[in-house]
Amino acid sequence: MYPWHHALSAWAKGAGFQIDALGLVTLLGVEEMDRSIGRLMPSVYFDYLPLLGAFVVAGNRFTERKLGYALYNISAGIVTTELSGWFSRWLRAQEFHKIRSKVTWELADRPPRRKSFSVGLLLVSVPLHGMLLALTVLAADWWGFANVVAMIVSVVVRRVQVAENQAGIDENIRLAEEEAKERLAKYEHMKGLKQTHQRDGRINTDVRVPKRPTDFDPVKIILVTEESKVLTLAAPAFIIKPAFTAAPRITNPRFYLICRIFGWVAFAVHVISIGMAALYTQICTVVLMIMATVLTAYKVGCEDSQLEITTKGNRSGEDERSEEWSCWVTSRLKATISSYPVEYAEWEPVHEPSVEILKTQKVEETISSWPWSRTSTTTADLESSAPIKNARVVQERRQDLFAWLDLTPEEDERMVAWHMIPHSQEWKEAYLEKKEIHRQRTKALKNPAKPT
Repeated sequence: MYPWHHALSAWAKGAGFQIDALGLVTLLGVEEMDRSIGRLMPSVYFDYLPLLGAFVVAGNRFTERKLGYALYNISAGIVTTELSGWFSRWLRAQEFHKIRSKVTWELADRPPRRKSFSVGLLLVSVPLHGMLLALTVLAADWWGFANVVAMIVSVVVRRVQVAENQAGIDENIRLAEEEAKERLAKYEHMKGLKQTHQRDGRINTDVRVPKRPTDFDPVKIILVTEESKVLTLAAPAFIIKPAFTAAPRITNPRFYLICRIFGWVAFAVHVISIGMAALYTQICTVVLMIMATVLTAYKVGCEDSQLEITTKGNRSGEDERSEEWSCWVTSRLKATISSYPVEYAEWEPVHEPSVEILKTQKVEETISSWPWSRTSTTTADLESSAPIKNARVVQERRQDLFAWLDLTPEEDERMVAWHMIPHSQEWKEAYLEKKEIHRQRTKALKNPAKPT
């Protein structure tokens, strides 16, 4: 037997040193791993290392829905509080601005992730697991050997379950895209058939052209997080439900169930064997798992980590990224995070011409058409402000975001029905004033005046 084995054992016995490894691997890091694994964005460096709270994966708890979120599809008039489990965790892990953050979702083909295999598996996972296996074999610590094998199995199970959930999101999107294309093809066919009949002078009452599908049109969506942050989402209409509200469609549920069973078996072997293993094996195991868990919780090596973002572009302010940044959630779904310009919240002082514009008959008709009384009620918006006076408003409010969205009168009515817009005449006048200023501002940016 190796001298260090006896020396370390004798020192631990004489000093009375022992650790509760069983309690560490079963109690610590559960909530952090639920959020980190559940957002389906593994770390390039630590994706193949064992993490604390392995029963979170075996029990499939990282896919459960989280409460506290509300998604408002303003274009379709739909509101829901049931977000997909991965989406709510992904939102929770990001550092969004209070109202200025905007997330644009698109479909594309993700480039191969060779770095994850070459670095995460070959350069990090294989050497560390190999050293642990060699340590237990050389010291004849067979309980420790079983412990390391169980950890390796749990890593494999976690990788499979995360990959299956990512593939399930892609499958949901694929099915929704096929249905959207079928509706669009049917519309084009019926439209062409009716045009042919009209050109030939035939009248066929059976040819009815359906309403043009809007599945591929961008929609206006705002999302309120559990921290009361309001985000703007931009995405084609057909991916909203399959990606953000529906649970991932597991294509092979039997294989997924078998993986979960192996995960539970590996967890049981792990918690039993680590308590029976030698002290140095316990120390090495706990140190490895805690380090990997902490670094994973801080998103080191993930595409949405602050380190990855700052290496691509420095931040120019406390709460604002100077450049937009992107990250992949699945092999097809890509998110691009950006922000509205900070100067959008700096409303210019209202001069007499602007007041006259806002007091036109058209605006008065818009105000009267909303489903609220002209008399101000007691309902107040906690983030509302008085109408714009002769001062620059720099404090950002939800009211500003609604003005930036440039909502139509119909969309305004939906926001009133959802209690996103308060029943306050004062709030209403300030909101319409900001909306008009924003329209003029964006029009000036699109059509800059030519120098004379």
